[in-house]
Amino acid sequence: MSSRPFQIFVSAGLISVAVALSACAKRETTTARGDRTGVLHVGNGAEIQSLDPHLAGGSVDHNVLCALFEGLVTLDEETFQPRPGAAERWAISADGLVYTFHLHPGAKWSNGDPLTAHDFLFSFRRALTPALGSEYKDALYPVKNAEAFARGKLVDFAQVGFRLADDRTLEITLEHPTPHFLSVLRTNVCFPVHAASVERGGARFDDRTAKWTRTSPLVTNGPFRLREWKDHQHVAMEKNPHYWDATKVRLNELYFYPSESTQAQELAFRAGQLHTTWDVPLSKVDAYRKDAPALLRVEPYFESYFFRFNTKHPLFSDVRLRRAFALAIDRDAIVKNVLRGGQSVATSLTPPGLAGYTPPVAVPYDLAAAKKLLADAGYPGGKGLPPIELTTISSEINQRIAEAVQQMWRRDLGVEVTITQKEFKVLLDTFDTLAYTIARGRWIAEYPDPLTYLSIFTTGNGVNGTGFADPAYDALVAAAADAATPTARLAALQQAESFLMAQMPIAPIYWGSRTTLVASSVRGWKNSPLGFHNYKDVWLER
Repeated sequence: MSSRPFQIFVSAGLISVAVALSACAKRETTTARGDRTGVLHVGNGAEIQSLDPHLAGGSVDHNVLCALFEGLVTLDEETFQPRPGAAERWAISADGLVYTFHLHPGAKWSNGDPLTAHDFLFSFRRALTPALGSEYKDALYPVKNAEAFARGKLVDFAQVGFRLADDRTLEITLEHPTPHFLSVLRTNVCFPVHAASVERGGARFDDRTAKWTRTSPLVTNGPFRLREWKDHQHVAMEKNPHYWDATKVRLNELYFYPSESTQAQELAFRAGQLHTTWDVPLSKVDAYRKDAPALLRVEPYFESYFFRFNTKHPLFSDVRLRRAFALAIDRDAIVKNVLRGGQSVATSLTPPGLAGYTPPVAVPYDLAAAKKLLADAGYPGGKGLPPIELTTISSEINQRIAEAVQQMWRRDLGVEVTITQKEFKVLLDTFDTLAYTIARGRWIAEYPDPLTYLSIFTTGNGVNGTGFADPAYDALVAAAADAATPTARLAALQQAESFLMAQMPIAPIYWGSRTTLVASSVRGWKNSPLGFHNYKDVWLER
């Protein structure tokens, strides 16, 4: 049971669902009106943290940001094939080290200012500047000297591998060939920001406390521009007339509604207030499969769900305790009896299917080994252990997983576990401060390569959130970058993951699939294993 009353966060825009249900038969619903006027209403999984692409984190933020901003390159959601973004074309040198990007002629920001290669140079410098403290800057570490600059070991940005050939042409030189580099450029941290907006009023470009995204108008370069951001209600945006490909954007407006309650979103969907949901309540999946299969999407998803251990905690600084708790989780029971949405048992961090990578089978369900480790750590049968706090967020799926594991640890290890729920944004803060004992963790691949997972737990990574730091692990991850062949690189990454799982800063739970509801009027909505959508390609039919 939870250690405090179950709380559900529902956006103000969705609270009216109950009233709307009684009236929707008598008047045009929100989605019917949207079908007629080209306005898409999207359920988002939580309140966004930020609209600053260099600081924003998590899939709910990216779901909004990818409509407002655009990097040099974007990807097809299903195939991961690179597509023109702000760059109309690019060339790669024969040795795979130099990428030359040519921007679209006449490309502009949403206020009509020219979009130039200078803007990308400014943005890459900002994202890598140590004072800004971007948690996601390591995505740019393949660039020559980028990591040294980001760590403060190099102060001259001119030595980092970015060069302006002219106003419309940017060259990027890498430390070593990186086959997935184009896909990296689609991530938030590679989006450009408008220098005049960032530095408005004399603000420093690396001041992470600046409120430039809250000052109207927010200048962006994507297919849509911000019209309104109301906390805990919605993010509203409209078609950007200055976007380079504006003639092909078929939606007129987009609304994103934050809600951590899957039940509230499903109710809003049925009431005609949402075209799409972020997720589907576990209790509703089978009913939709039977009665409305055309509305239910069960999509492949590069998701890894796990529990973080605070490795600086007096108890869980002991790897034996971490392993004991991890090995005592019956993942098969969770997948079969709790989730039932196409998920699979996770035996390590990285899900299968990424760049031909095969994750090691490192974390089995082994109750005998778990009990022995617990005893070896000085707590036979759980005796002497204080109650352990497990922190999660207030949504059905997270609560039910926490309760299932709570029962397993109590029954099989003799450990008392209390469950605490936090709002998503607050939970992320606890990772930064290590103000937790064990906590729900989740990572959706930023790009289709195992490094997007394994780099998280290197020393100093901004989204590590466990306190884990081991030079041996860092060296194994670094060795993969120096591998002579792609096969050797993947083998090196597998070795690194085996080492990480032996140290167990996390306990894997499941690898994901994604269940969503999508209205029949929505067109161009593709399966997206990376969890993003090219909203410029989506349209509505009445």
